[in-house]
Amino acid sequence: MNMGSVAKRFVISAEPDFNRIRWAPGVTMTGGDVRETIGAVDAFSRAGRRPLLVHIGSVERITREARELLIEDTCSSKTAVLGMDQVSMVMTAFAYTSATPTQFFTDEAEAIEWLLEPSP
Repeated sequence: MNMGSVAKRFVISAEPDFNRIRWAPGVTMTGGDVRETIGAVDAFSRAGRRPLLVHIGSVERITREARELLIEDTCSSKTAVLGMDQVSMVMTAFAYTSATPTQFFTDEAEAIEWLLEPSP
C-alpha cells in the first residue's frame, strides 16, 4: 500500500514495512521542515513507530536547528538515510548520534535490507 502525502519540500509515503520521505532537490532543510516531517511520520505510523527511509537526494543544506531536531527525534524505530555520494554522507554525518539507530547508504536495496533487519 502506498499512500502519498505531498508537501512543497518533501513527499512522504507508507510502504508495507516502512515509511519513506523524499526531499525535493535543492532544499535547505530547516527546523520547520523537520517538525513538519515528524508530524507526517507520526500520522503515517498510528500503530506505532516504523522504520524510515529518507532520500536526501540533492538537499542543498541542513540548518543547525534541523540537525538538532533530527538528532533528538524518535518518530521512527530506525532510520536509513539514502544519499547520492560522499557529500551527502558528510552533510548527514551528525545523524550517527541520533536517538534512534541511523545509517547512511548510497544503495536503496541495502538501505531497505538494513531497515528490515530485526534490531538487537
